[in-house]
Parts: sequence; structure tokens; C-alpha cells
Amino acid sequence: MIYFIFMTIVIATVSVVLFTYIPRDEALKAIQYSAWDMSASPESDIVLVYSLRSPGGTPPTFGADAGEDVYKMTYVWTFNGHAQSYRAEIPTELLEYYRAKPHDYTEYQRYALSDYDREVIRSFADAFKENGRRNKYTDDQIAMNIITFVYTLPYTSDLETTGFVEYPRYPIETLVEGGDCEDRAILISALLYELGIENIIIQLEDHAAVGLKDNGKYTGKYYNYNGTRYYYAEVSETSTSVGVIPPNINQTLVALYPVTPTPYFSSKINQYSAGRNADGLLYSLSGTIKNQGPGEGKNVTIRVVTTMSGLNGTAPPDKLILIGDLPEDYIADIESRISVPNGNSLVEIYLEGDNFDPIPISGFYVTGR
Repeated sequence: MIYFIFMTIVIATVSVVLFTYIPRDEALKAIQYSAWDMSASPESDIVLVYSLRSPGGTPPTFGADAGEDVYKMTYVWTFNGHAQSYRAEIPTELLEYYRAKPHDYTEYQRYALSDYDREVIRSFADAFKENGRRNKYTDDQIAMNIITFVYTLPYTSDLETTGFVEYPRYPIETLVEGGDCEDRAILISALLYELGIENIIIQLEDHAAVGLKDNGKYTGKYYNYNGTRYYYAEVSETSTSVGVIPPNINQTLVALYPVTPTPYFSSKINQYSAGRNADGLLYSLSGTIKNQGPGEGKNVTIRVVTTMSGLNGTAPPDKLILIGDLPEDYIADIESRISVPNGNSLVEIYLEGDNFDPIPISGFYVTGR
């Protein structure tokens, strides 16, 4: 009997040392497991970790196990007084795809909203959303949990890891390899976008951060974009709050990037004389249109506008060349013929679509009869 009482006291004492107190209701809705036994963490779920000590010490905050087809990722971070863990699998082929894409864009939202990583990014975002629901987090807390999670990713210098002074990474690259301030801002922005939390990417002279849309609760430093306040949120230091810029940061503003899926296009259109007909001169248009993303171009159309000067009569109606929906990274071949009336004319060629503003892509003058 004395032995039983003694062991009960010992077990109770050890339990106090090894486990933080959890309210009963919270304990019932949370999955508990030992932090060092990461294999117990289920896929596609953020797990609250209450056992923070082990004979082996504190578990690593970041782990990447490269297999043939996937990177098996393990992330551990602390938010709201609890350590949390998430395990994910990221296809090796997807990482290689993004490594091969151009990294010289200056508009950071183009990295955040690329089409082909949406399933992976959405799975991360859904895990944060479900975790927030279980723990009764507000949208503000979910956003800060995401930011805190990204803090834990390895900080890597562009110059040391790529040889480039600036090398913005796509979210998939940062999730596997880590990154610097703009890479973290891009990843945070991508996750917030999937949750419908409005944000912008803030580019300062030597730094990048995110801006959270004014919700009436934030105070401190903000930036106006299209009449809306977005409050500064740091991505590289855990000791700051929303609206606070660390004193070591150069606050000179370079650009604000709205996080909207507006595709960009590159084009190469040439025109060749193709003779004449009864109405005037004939020209062949030949070339390509490439959607560089992010996202699909909807109802993409080429509009050819002819403006005449010093002549009697009217200019011909605009000619429309329908391309249709153009996915990210796809190229459309252009082969068409237009008629330009005799006389002095300016021919302008625009690219139009349902989800982007008209873009002038080419033009030429026609002189004579």
C-alpha cells in the first residue's frame, strides 16, 4: 500500500514536470502526442503538442526528408502558448518545376499566386483554418499563427544559396528550402490569400513584409493602397506586433503589391506585307503570346485597331482574334491576316481579356496608297 501511494506521488510529480496544464474542454478537442515522436502526427492536420520535453531534448522546428517522389516535411512552432506541429508531403516534381521558372520578376505577388502549387498551398491553409476553428481563433489569430509558422522556416541568403543578389522564391521553394524576407512575405501572402484574408506585400528599401487589411483592431504603422489601410506585419522577427516596424529596418517604401491573380503576358508579334486586295494593303501577323502567370488568362483576345489620317472615308472596324482561355505558362501561336486601307494608317495591336486590363503588344505604320 505504501509503495502504491509512493508511486502515485512520483507519477503525479513527473506529470507536472512533463506536461503543461490543459483545460478539460480544450484537451478533449485536441490531439495530444509526444513532440519527439513526429510519426504520430497525422497528415493534413495541425497538431497541438503539449509534451515539450523529452530525454532527447527539444524536437527540431524544421525537417525535410527527401524521397524519390516527395519531400516529407515536418514543421514545429509555438503559438499562443502551445507548440504546434504540421506534417506535409511536397512532390519533388513540383519543386523542380518552380526552380526552373523565371525568378527575375519584381512583382512579388506573381510568385504568391502561381497556379500549379494551389493544391499544396490550400492544404496548408485549410489546416490552419481547421486548427483555428478547433481552438476558437479569430481571423487575426489565424493570420498571426501563419506568420509565426513562417518565422520558424530557415532563413537563407539569396547570394549564399543561389549566387544571385535577389532571387525571390515561389512558396513551394520556401516551404522546402527556407528563404529570406521577401520569400517569407510571398509565402505568408499566398496562405492568407487562400483563407480570404486580404493583404498586400510591402517592399521597403532593403526588406519585405506583409500588410494586413484594416479591421478596426490594428494600430501603428500602416500603408494606404486604393483607399484601404494595410497594417505592417513583420516576417523575420518574432518580437514585433502588427503595426510595429523593427528599429533596424530601413522604412523607405519601394512598392506595394496587391495580392490579386492578374496574369502577365509576354509576346512577340511580327507583321509581313502580303500584297493587296480591293480594300487596301494586306498584312500577315505572326508570333506568340505566352501567359507568364499568375493564374489563367480568361477569354484572351487580340484586338487590332487601325487609325487613319488625312484621308476621306472611315477606318476599318477593329479586328478580333480570339485565343480563348490561356493557362499559366502556356503559349498561343498567332497566325492571322488583316487588311489596311490605302493611305496613312497607324495599326495598333492590343491583348485583352476578362481578368486583366488591355495591354499594348505591338504596332506599325502604313504609308502610301
